[in-house]
Amino acid sequence: MSAAGEMAEQELLSRLLIVRHGESVAMAEGIVGGPNGCRGLTERGRAQAAALRDRFAAGREPAVDVVYSSPLPRARETTDIVLPALGSGPERGKLDVHIRDDLEEMRLTPADGMTWEAARERFGFVQPMDQPYTEVIPGGESRAGFRHRVAQALNDIAAAHPAKTVFLGCHGGITSAAMAMAFGIAPSHRGVGVVTAVTSITELELLAFEGRRLWQVRRFNDAAHLAAVEAA
Repeated sequence: MSAAGEMAEQELLSRLLIVRHGESVAMAEGIVGGPNGCRGLTERGRAQAAALRDRFAAGREPAVDVVYSSPLPRARETTDIVLPALGSGPERGKLDVHIRDDLEEMRLTPADGMTWEAARERFGFVQPMDQPYTEVIPGGESRAGFRHRVAQALNDIAAAHPAKTVFLGCHGGITSAAMAMAFGIAPSHRGVGVVTAVTSITELELLAFEGRRLWQVRRFNDAAHLAAVEAA
């Protein structure tokens, strides 16, 4: 069968636009930004989110049907800034934001609010690629546990919104875990790591093909809109 024939038989089950937050106060100050340590965006982070909003407002992105956000302030603030440009027709700018706790960044609860330097000195982080099933710090998540949480959340969201385009305001770690899910990479795999720019878009599609569900990466770490911010 030709490649064109194969594409014709694919059915789009869901499209996810996974968006990392803008520069945060926690990032700028070197703080572990959990629920206690996260204080939202810097002025630069708000400008980055505004550039992303303008990108959606220009109509060069898929029309968003549903909006989700991590509960952490940096992700929620980014989502709220972009929200007026999301949706289409009479729904533009009027979509509700659904908060999901399972879209949080990796949970390092005992270190939340500490500087990264102090946290490393106190806890001695486990290298997750060496011990993927061991908590990164006592009382926190393991790499495997984090990836499982994210994969379950993304699959649940996709199933809840068939044939819809979903905006997810979240974190770099969520993007990394989503890529691992899409490519079937085990938590113990040592050769893969991804770095995402602030406010970047990673687009995943869930397809039905020959009786199977297949995740497809349409694009990764698309932050072209930041050029205007960097030039300012």
